[in-house]
Amino acid sequence: MDVFSLKIPGLMVVGTDTDVGKTYITAAIARQLVAEGVQTGTYKPACSGSLQDEETGTHYWPDVKQLSEAIQTSVPMERICPQRFHAPLAPPVAAASEGQQVNEPLLLEGAQWWQDQVEFLLVEGVGGVLCPLSEHMLIVDFAAQLKLPLLIVARAGLGTINHSLLTIEALQNRGLRIAGLILNDVDPTLSDESRLSNAAGIQQWTSVPVLSFVPFEWQSNLLHYQTQARIDWIQLAQDSR
Repeated sequence: MDVFSLKIPGLMVVGTDTDVGKTYITAAIARQLVAEGVQTGTYKPACSGSLQDEETGTHYWPDVKQLSEAIQTSVPMERICPQRFHAPLAPPVAAASEGQQVNEPLLLEGAQWWQDQVEFLLVEGVGGVLCPLSEHMLIVDFAAQLKLPLLIVARAGLGTINHSLLTIEALQNRGLRIAGLILNDVDPTLSDESRLSNAAGIQQWTSVPVLSFVPFEWQSNLLHYQTQARIDWIQLAQDSR
């Protein structure tokens, strides 16, 4: 597959693990940009794990639905996520369970389509950065193809310093640019005092900026820097290129 870079500003949102809130953060950023008048696209190359609508019996993918609603346009689902599989497994495994294979050229072609459609593109990864995206490609390999600055989403809680630093090291070892890291509180039922010290703990060991801690109860328009200033995502992407 030929290496290319998208001719459009944007960010690729990656995670330290699965279920850290990548879709929630991506959709929140998209809603902020749309509210600011920026034509914004959301793209996820592959998605696994469908649910069935109780009334219609049809299957849908919650992540794709959330990304679609965030940009408030009538873009077909196939443009937001061209490859969707039913089993909640890594894409190549989920595809194999349906007798299919992930279409690698489509991964990049799907992102490229957005270049003439919007002013800013948000690409969401799958699982952690070393999660398989296809038979021959990890998420980190896909990120290297796109050449977009990376925004890491980490789960706020015990263990996140280790997971965050491992993710940063894996990306930096491949020469990829990291715009920053967001700590996302995905489970408010856990009593975990480490939430209060994680940002400082991560920052002690890396120059990658911890941009925000997102409490579970925050709404999409409350993503802030630690200084409480509103994040300028377009400027952040430009500064990170």
